[in-house]
Amino acid sequence: MIALAAVATLFFTGLVAVAPITTSAPSEAATASSFDPGNIISDANFFNGNAMSAGAVQSFLNGQVSSCRSGYTCLKDYRQDTWTRPADAMCQAYTGAGNESAAQIIFRVGQVCNISQSVLIVLLQKEQSLITDSYPDAGQYRSATGFACPDTAPCDAEYSDFYNQVYKAAWQYKRYSNPPGTSAFFTWFPVGQVSNVRYHPNVACGSSPVRIQNQATAGLYYYTPYQPNATAMSNVYGGQNDGCSSYGNRNFWRLYTDWFGDPRGSNNPHGAFDTAVPVAGGVQVTGWAVDPTSDSPVGVTVSVDGQGSNLTADVRLDWIPVLYPGFNSNHGFAGIVGASPGNHSVCVSKSNGTELGCKTVVIPNTTAAGYLDAADGVVGGVHISGWSLNKASGAQTYIWVDIDGSGQPYKVDQQLGWTSSLYPNIGSTHGYDRVVAASPGKHQVCVYGFASALLGCKTAYVPSNEAGTVESATGVLGGINVSGWSLDKRASTSTYVWVDVDGKGKAVYAADVSESAGAAWPTTGKNHGFSTSISAKPGPHQVCVFGTLENTPYGCQTVTVPNNEVGSFDSVTGVLGGLNVSGWSLDQTRSTSTYVWVSIDGSSGGPLWAVNSLNWIEGLYPGKGSLHGFGGFFAAPAGVHNVCLTGTSENVSYGCKQVTVPSSGAASWDTLSATDQQINLTGWAVDRLSKDVKYVWVTVDGVGGPYMAGESLGWIDSYFPGVGSRHGFNINIKAGAGPHNVCVVATYDNQDLGCRTVDVPSTGATSIDSVTGVKGGVRITGWSVDRNSTATTYIWVNVDGVGKPIAAASKLDWIDSYFPGVGPNHGIDTTISATSGSHQVCIVATFDNRNMGCSTVVVP
Repeated sequence: MIALAAVATLFFTGLVAVAPITTSAPSEAATASSFDPGNIISDANFFNGNAMSAGAVQSFLNGQVSSCRSGYTCLKDYRQDTWTRPADAMCQAYTGAGNESAAQIIFRVGQVCNISQSVLIVLLQKEQSLITDSYPDAGQYRSATGFACPDTAPCDAEYSDFYNQVYKAAWQYKRYSNPPGTSAFFTWFPVGQVSNVRYHPNVACGSSPVRIQNQATAGLYYYTPYQPNATAMSNVYGGQNDGCSSYGNRNFWRLYTDWFGDPRGSNNPHGAFDTAVPVAGGVQVTGWAVDPTSDSPVGVTVSVDGQGSNLTADVRLDWIPVLYPGFNSNHGFAGIVGASPGNHSVCVSKSNGTELGCKTVVIPNTTAAGYLDAADGVVGGVHISGWSLNKASGAQTYIWVDIDGSGQPYKVDQQLGWTSSLYPNIGSTHGYDRVVAASPGKHQVCVYGFASALLGCKTAYVPSNEAGTVESATGVLGGINVSGWSLDKRASTSTYVWVDVDGKGKAVYAADVSESAGAAWPTTGKNHGFSTSISAKPGPHQVCVFGTLENTPYGCQTVTVPNNEVGSFDSVTGVLGGLNVSGWSLDQTRSTSTYVWVSIDGSSGGPLWAVNSLNWIEGLYPGKGSLHGFGGFFAAPAGVHNVCLTGTSENVSYGCKQVTVPSSGAASWDTLSATDQQINLTGWAVDRLSKDVKYVWVTVDGVGGPYMAGESLGWIDSYFPGVGSRHGFNINIKAGAGPHNVCVVATYDNQDLGCRTVDVPSTGATSIDSVTGVKGGVRITGWSVDRNSTATTYIWVNVDGVGKPIAAASKLDWIDSYFPGVGPNHGIDTTISATSGSHQVCIVATFDNRNMGCSTVVVP
């Protein structure tokens, strides 16, 4: 746990005796004699940002929690968004990402800050037990590494949340080393010098001098400034407390040792020489060795004062597949090599020559002899066998069997014929062979013989006393049926299982006859089956079953309870003005009729009572009656609609269908004609379900407007009974002479009646006879007339884009004879001023806007 210091931006720590972590000793158990308060972990192991890949971290997390309790998120499954942090003197830049897993965060933080992922894993366990907790709460994630969490005050909210906690802890470990670009603030645990390190936050508990040998150990003390006292170290797996006991750095060292080997060992030899312990007649060595290119066992050579013996690294170590994904567990080595009393140098190397290290061992001078031949887990305990004797006496001896730090004596009482020939005059009663009671799981077993001489230590895996399985878990109406068997391998007495559904459950007696249980464990009989029903609402549920004898998990699975409500959306049909729907729906738990909800385009719709008689229902659902059919009409405008049906008892969806509602509108564009400056069109438009007058939209050359279809047409009412006669249109629209594009749309349902072209005639006639350049301008000659009038008409003349009207008023005698009654004054002979040079001349007849063309004229 880390606390805010007096300087607001700096931190120190204080994990004390509030929550010691206690676990069973692993196969290579940490021993108190190996703890050095001045050298807890090497710098090479601590400052190693490539210690574990993201995949290795994930595998490790998966291996610690097999399944998370329902309703909780374990660290192996935890995810969160991370944000970008810039580089500084402590860490490289961290680029944020969405939905990162805890394993990815641990891996990436370790890389950018160059702090071992193994160290971060141990820290998370030490502070909040997040690695092994199967039901962590939100508070554990908020203060995951104990950063800015003092012993005497709440955690600082500014540094809460998992990513923040992991990053800031790694950042702070780097800050303790006072890297270039920072101040030399952290100096009270100087490396290479002796500092007084306290045992507890209570000053009265005292302190002792510690020579801190490396930066990594100093960083651990800055983060948690207490060392364990003798009481805390009396059992490194216990929580014993004398009021002055602190566990933080003890637990860090012990957890790292359990999970990753000696924290002071070489950080990547693909192996380790863990222990060298004197035993009767020699030395027992343990460790591990891996060839990263092969899963085959590796040979190791154990040399005692230069004399070598060979061992094979094929002992089970469960953590191996975590660091070496795809490898099996059998890569540890353990064996006894003979050695005479006295001091010896013991060295271990891999068969490829890689040195795994050396240790000095003192073999006591004793008359004790013996060996631990086997320590194997069996139902109910550990089966041990071997021999033990006093070479100087034939008197019966005892062995002391220690399992996980606790033990008791047993007589050596088995006859071994060979001992009398090897050790004359002491008899043959020097063997032992017995089962020592032990709980299921992994245990460290050590056997001591005469004069407390160690005969050897081995790891034993005691199988569970409880066995069983879930044979079926099925969703049925109203709940879940679960069956299987469970038993105690040691007895025929029936036991109980706990059946859990979504975090809530009940005990079930496993006493039914089960042929499967009898076949699996014949000595226990057959009365170990169980079968139960648990009420549950429709939908998916998480079902887990546990044996209650040892809380043995028999697995979890998702079971879907079917709906009580069933039915079908049979049909939807578009009709004039709306749509018809039909189908059936019922609740299997009762015979009364139910309702369905009809939704049209997500908004309109309504309920339908499923009360129509359907004779076949009773045959399919006996006892429910026949009154479960539904059918009905819903108003809807013409067009395509999405129709969905839902049962109202349990909100069961019966699906959606698309339907096209036909239009009740009908329309026709009958005629299009043109007269002098006018367009005429006729037709009709009607709503077949209404007498209301409708409109059409008429567009002429892109410009349009609405026109009422309100003219009386006698035949309409006989063709569409009940609509009346006022549905015709006869429309006149003013238009200039020339061709025009006319389009019509019936506005009731936007029915497109199409487009047509019509040519509006003109009473005007115009001719431009000549356009010539003359001195001073452009001369234009010709004529223009309205054939129905003596009025003067005009032309519009543009010279280089600048225009003016010109009257056609000159006398031309032939005009009146050609167009009788218009008179002679309709000629054109005009000169428009223009400078010398080339000019563009364009002419338009203004009477009917006819374009008379353009020409290029040169003015002299």
